[in-house]
Order: sequence, then structure tokens, then C-alpha cells
Amino acid sequence: DSTIRVWSLATAQVTQVLKGHSSWIWSVAISSDAEYVVSGSRDTTLRVWSLASGLTTQILKGHSDDVRSVAISSKEKFIVSGSWDNTIRVWSLTTGEFIRVLLGHSHWVNSVAISETDQYIVSGSWDRTVRVWSLTSGKKIRVLQGNSSIWSVAISRNDQFVVSGSSDKTIRVWSLTSGETTQVLRGHTGEVLSVKLSSDDKYLVSGGGDRDKSVRVWDLSTGLQTQELKGHTNHVRSVNLI
Repeated sequence: DSTIRVWSLATAQVTQVLKGHSSWIWSVAISSDAEYVVSGSRDTTLRVWSLASGLTTQILKGHSDDVRSVAISSKEKFIVSGSWDNTIRVWSLTTGEFIRVLLGHSHWVNSVAISETDQYIVSGSWDRTVRVWSLTSGKKIRVLQGNSSIWSVAISRNDQFVVSGSSDKTIRVWSLTSGETTQVLRGHTGEVLSVKLSSDDKYLVSGGGDRDKSVRVWDLSTGLQTQELKGHTNHVRSVNLI
């Protein structure tokens, strides 16, 4: 419905409805100080919102297709966006200024993530690659070649490994140092649309597509699935851990 809703965990009630996008919203991110929300939409724009007022503070324009994924750096200086125009863009969170565009993917960019250290951007694309970039310079550091189109990516807090979920029903764990696949996690019966690491990097949560509809929890020390959570009736496009 083109809106963002903010909910109280204590009361389970909606506290704010953020309106401004003219088409559906693909992705949202919240700053670590809970001051800002950033959203990416099919209307090709990003919006920065004040959580205090519920108002748009910046409208970021530059993409020419859906903004599929957004991320905020841990030090709250940068926004990174990935789009179906095959590009990644870096913006200033505070001013909304466009900083640079990262070129290299040959198809949709479905997912972007920023490392906890603010050193790296990781992107996943329909072109079957995961790419690692320098956040500060925009230079490409590594290309991780997958076997299928990539839907979602995450990076460990210690910058040691990257995780990707893809359309071949698998999750891959990659060494950031060598670029090699260190684990392949199998269990989903359809594409893996979302992946999220626990704060200690020991566990992974993943969400499946419409043929799977499950949420799965994995122990990365063994590579084994520890839980399968069922109940959704369609795609699980986003997962998180509290």
C-alpha cells in the first residue's frame, strides 16, 4: 500500500504510518540510534524519514528502476542502495548528497549490505555474482561467482565471511579473504530470498520463496539446520534477529 508502519513491541499497536512513496516499498533500514528510517521503492526513489516526526527529511533520486535494497552504515554516515537498474549508489545519510555509483553488475541488484566496520559493501545480483566493494573508495575488491541468481546477502561482523541466498535453493558461505565457498547449506525447497546473521555470527536465519514459505535457522559451526518455522503462506522476503 506504499506505506511504512512503525509498531510498538510493547503494545503491538501501530505508532506511525509513513506516507510518501507512490509505489510499493521493497526495503527499509533503521539507523542504530533509531533516529532515521531509510526506504527504497518501486517508484525509483529512496526516502529518509525522521522517526521523531514521521516526516520525510530527504528524497534521494538517481536510480532509473526499482530500488530493491537499502542499508545504513553503522557509523550512520552513509546509505547504500541496490537497484534493478543494475547499479549500487552511495549517499550521505545526513545531507542526502549522492556520493558515487558502483558499476559492474550486469543484471538486477537484489541485495546490499554494509559491514559493521564500515569497510565493505556486499551486493548480490541476478547476474549470479556476489561482489565486495570498498565503502570509502567504491573500488571493487572481489567477485564471488555463484551457481545461480542471488537474492540476498549478509556479511559477518568480523569481516571474515559473506553469506548469500540464491534461486538454486542453497545458502552459500564465502571466505572474504580467499573468495572461496566454505559451506553450502541445503534444506530449502525453493529460492532463498532473505538471509540474516546473528549478532555473534554463530547462527543464520533464512526465508524461502513461494515454493518453500519457511523460515529456517542454521548453526554455522556445523552447517546444520536447527529449526524450520512454518506458517507463512507466501514468500518470506525479509528476516531478522532480535
